[in-house]
Amino acid sequence: MAGGTGDAEVSTRGLVIFGAGQIAEVMHYYLTVEGGRQVAAFAVDREYRTADEVLGVPVVDFEGIESRFPPSDYDMFVAVSFKQVNKLRMQKVAEAEAKGYALASHVSPRATVWNGFVAQPNTIIMEHNVIQPFVTVGRNVTMWSGNHIGHHTRIGDNCFIASQVVVSGDCDIGAGTFIGVNATLRDGIKIGVHSVIGAGALVLSDAPDEAVFIGTAAELKKIPSSRLRSI
Repeated sequence: MAGGTGDAEVSTRGLVIFGAGQIAEVMHYYLTVEGGRQVAAFAVDREYRTADEVLGVPVVDFEGIESRFPPSDYDMFVAVSFKQVNKLRMQKVAEAEAKGYALASHVSPRATVWNGFVAQPNTIIMEHNVIQPFVTVGRNVTMWSGNHIGHHTRIGDNCFIASQVVVSGDCDIGAGTFIGVNATLRDGIKIGVHSVIGAGALVLSDAPDEAVFIGTAAELKKIPSSRLRSI
């Protein structure tokens, strides 16, 4: 089933996006073009505000934002990357909720998800993700485009999964974990919290908390392309 239950009905409430960088711009696209949401403002911490407008939308201080865009009328989406192994995004989600904001979520209509799937607060599932039956995905999870998440897998809160990742069936991904592009995880393994699985890594067994896997990089040859005899 494409789209699942993440955005079955378009909310008529206004939306504030925390963040004003490239991640926030991408989230603005998905939430407005696919999700039909109306973004009223971008919000950033006052010391980091360098612009008054992004994509034609005002950029405002996060401090005191609830007086201008009250949580009774507006939801929030925290558009922060995997900095500090996802701890920064987790912190900002907590701050938004402490101000009383409900957190938006979005499942792309171009994703394929099982019909029992429910997107949790501040979770976004981009296009061409395949989420097989009985997969669960926690709160505040970013899944970039084109991943395969195998049946019965459990993805913890505050994770970030980049593109073209393959997570085989019945895996347990610890909270706060980052998985880079083209990484592959075999079935039935457990990854500890706040782990980093780098681009192209192949993981075949369980890993402890804060584990780090680095994929093997291609070798840079010493000769220039102009001297290659063949490709």
